[in-house]
Amino acid sequence: MPTKRIILFPQDKGGIGKSFVATLLHDYYVDAGLRVRAFDLDHANSTFYRLVPGTEFINTDVDADKLGVLDRIVHTLPETDIVLADNRASGGSKILAYLDETRLPELQEELDCAIVFIVIATDDKDANSQIAELLDSHGRRVSWLVVRNLRDGESLDLFAQSKARQRLAELQAVEIDVPCLAEVTRNRLQTANLTVGRGRSADELHLLDRSRCIRFHARMQEEFGKAGALLIP
Repeated sequence: MPTKRIILFPQDKGGIGKSFVATLLHDYYVDAGLRVRAFDLDHANSTFYRLVPGTEFINTDVDADKLGVLDRIVHTLPETDIVLADNRASGGSKILAYLDETRLPELQEELDCAIVFIVIATDDKDANSQIAELLDSHGRRVSWLVVRNLRDGESLDLFAQSKARQRLAELQAVEIDVPCLAEVTRNRLQTANLTVGRGRSADELHLLDRSRCIRFHARMQEEFGKAGALLIP
């Protein structure tokens, strides 16, 4: 089995929770005691960079012949267990172009790593269409984790009935849930530049917010644990 992981969020759709899930996953890795190198590819919003200390920027808003800036993701593999890169809205095409240009999926064995695509499932038609397009282009070339974002309710009918979900199941994709976190607590975490994990003990948060963070973090530990074999080397 590969001893390294490259975790990517390849969807172009903005506002579906990519950065939030990336921070939750970073908390999970930190709790597991793994070495993580974090990258933020979103120079405009930089949510991941603000919330996760030590994150490095990579500007992917460049011409196709300059996508070598993403080599940093691969070059850091010898010094870490996990490379976690949060993508920007409309940046998925750059990630895919880089993977094709370098043939990175075909180099996984030589690099002793597994590339994991994390796709966010919502009841947004565009987001679901993008998952289908990613399956067309990368299918069995990578591993898949489906994160069902339940912030707007427990049921994701469009995704549940989609052909994309069927295809993901055929690829043995792991599927987990991200439950709803109270909006007031999400906003206070953003204002204080804190992840949920760090919010559990943050003095600048009210006791109620810290309590919500404790409960939410424990739930996410369980959810990510369902994908442990996929996420942890």
